[in-house]
Amino acid sequence: MTMRQATDDDLPEPRIGDQTSLVDAHPNLQEDTGVNVAWFWVMSRVMREGLLVLTRGGTVVEANQSFTDMVGYDLADGPWQPPYPWWPTEAEDATARARNESFLAEALSGTKTGGELLFFTTERKKVWVEIDVFHAAHPQTGEARVLALMRDVTRERDARQRRAWAAQISTDLVAAADIDTVLGVAEHGFGVLFDGGSTVQLNIGEEQPVALRDGTVVDLADLPESIREGLVGVRNADATHARPGILLVPNSAKSVCRVWVQFPRPRRIRPDEMIVADLLAQAFALAVDRVLAEQMSAHREANLGQAIESHRLVGQAVGILVERYRIGTAAAFERLRQASQNRNIKLREVARRVVEQGIDPESI
Repeated sequence: MTMRQATDDDLPEPRIGDQTSLVDAHPNLQEDTGVNVAWFWVMSRVMREGLLVLTRGGTVVEANQSFTDMVGYDLADGPWQPPYPWWPTEAEDATARARNESFLAEALSGTKTGGELLFFTTERKKVWVEIDVFHAAHPQTGEARVLALMRDVTRERDARQRRAWAAQISTDLVAAADIDTVLGVAEHGFGVLFDGGSTVQLNIGEEQPVALRDGTVVDLADLPESIREGLVGVRNADATHARPGILLVPNSAKSVCRVWVQFPRPRRIRPDEMIVADLLAQAFALAVDRVLAEQMSAHREANLGQAIESHRLVGQAVGILVERYRIGTAAAFERLRQASQNRNIKLREVARRVVEQGIDPESI
């Protein structure tokens, strides 16, 4: 199938959704080329965006190089029919797969014209794409075709989610009524926010510091060397070189806590991430100090010791929910936190009932 290519000098930049402006600008378009408005609209964008051309039955018959660059799949491996290989499998994300199936059905029928979908590359890395759908007739044969233009919005989406998570963590730290909730928010929230494994270090008076990781309490000496080095490190503002993790250190010598988030693989840390880390580290320290002060500063060490034992119980409850529902630790902790907030019950009490009675947090 041949496609007429247009350069930026050939036509004005059209507004999304304003296809008729192309006809106004080029009144002899259809007479000279036989290309209808939708095809010309797509050609104006195809040089910089991914393109798939589908039959009304969903078979992919054309894919441009931008699409291949985006997900790694080449038309030489096609033609493709749903379910497409770039869709998530049931094991990878059943919800996203169902959303893709629903979107395709509506797009083919003409009731859906755009949206955001989750794709996977040939290496099974996540890619979020923004899709615009057009219906048109083939310029030579007149056969009905569905044109899908897509743009990689993974970074934009990640940035939106990171801002939302940061705001939620800050809100949860301010609202936390006990040290158990503060520690849980820090461990699970920071791990999700920075996409890594989170370890919280606590210093209890003159005693040796301990670490909270994966809902369990461990001695620093028992942690992997890379995590120990991260926890005892200093804040690094280097945004150029790949780093193994990010350190959250409150801007106070009196703080009893710090957090190290170990990345799955070394990566660069953007300046905006470091700003967020500094702000949330301070919010974390303030939350710890506030809660401990409310629980009688004279018993600070005893309260911290009790908090560690409570955190162990919360970790057990998180583990039960992870195993029972096949969800992540952050999602499991969020269910405990929501039940605590909605029922006005201490987090450790919610965890105790899950562990000892085997009930769901929502049933409390």
